[in-house]
Amino acid sequence: MKDPAGSDAAAAFSQVASDLGDAVLLYDAESGALRHATGGVDDVFGYSCERFRDLDPAAYADDPEREAASRAAAARDAADGGSGTYRWRARRADGTTFTAESTVSRTAVDGRACLACVVRDVTARAEREHRLERLAETLVHDLRNPLNAAEAQAGILRTEVEGGREFLDRLDRVHARMRDIVGDVHALVSDGRRIDDPESVDLDAVVADAWAAVSECQDDRAGADCGDVGRCEFSIEGSLGTVVGDARRLGRLFENLFENALRHAGDGGVSVRVAPLDRGGVAVVDDGPGIPAGDRGRIFEHGYTTADDGTGFGLNIVAAAVEAHGWEIAVCESESGGARFEITGMDAVGAERADGRR
Repeated sequence: MKDPAGSDAAAAFSQVASDLGDAVLLYDAESGALRHATGGVDDVFGYSCERFRDLDPAAYADDPEREAASRAAAARDAADGGSGTYRWRARRADGTTFTAESTVSRTAVDGRACLACVVRDVTARAEREHRLERLAETLVHDLRNPLNAAEAQAGILRTEVEGGREFLDRLDRVHARMRDIVGDVHALVSDGRRIDDPESVDLDAVVADAWAAVSECQDDRAGADCGDVGRCEFSIEGSLGTVVGDARRLGRLFENLFENALRHAGDGGVSVRVAPLDRGGVAVVDDGPGIPAGDRGRIFEHGYTTADDGTGFGLNIVAAAVEAHGWEIAVCESESGGARFEITGMDAVGAERADGRR
């Protein structure tokens, strides 16, 4: 359904959309009918905007019903003034298909509630993600067998050898941590965008436990082969509160942030502190060497690492956990020149939001 000719609202919408570069489709929020198409429709779909508006959905969507259902679900995610995102299989004018990603937000044109869908071709990115998922699945499979064997050997030593219980206990903790990491990598590639069973989580307890787990493993590694250990300090400033989320994934989130600080600390050690943010959320701050400004846009990508012993998964697992909770994370420089990670969008359990809702 086309917009009325001469509509000032439609003209303004077209101007803004054209500046974005991606294709922008405007749907009626109630009926789901296409009202307007603008922006980079020609580049993305191979149709002129005028031609696209008259198309049957089957001409540009492999499965129109599924695409419409996904759009409706994304619209529900965007109901509170935010946005929702979904992927679908789209079709170009020449008959070729591609992976499209639509970001949906609610708006109004000519007094009618509408859904503005910004559409882009993400085929190359989707293929990279698929290859990474296959690699991760292979690694998880290949690591579990030797890990099982190592745990079994430690169990035999515990029953057959006198003494050394302290070292076997440490070995058991290292094995348990390795199993957790393998499990989290599997979770990252299988359901990293979803929190299935959220619950009330005491952030102070989760953060304290995460630091204890990471610093203990750090001490074990240092005692084994790393020589002198530099200054290693940790503090929680004030109360971090209680949020709704997945306690296990939040634990891994903070463990990876702490590991990042410890791994890059150098011989001088590092001081790490976690503090609540006035606008809702927490900050993880260290006084280490920091992250160069030019790298801050890439640190959450798969495979990014500057440490010799880094896997490139740590901060990506952090970003995936933040995204799965519907929060946001940003990195900047701390007052001492180290790294400062800010996680925002956390609504404390029982706290009244600025808009009056709970």
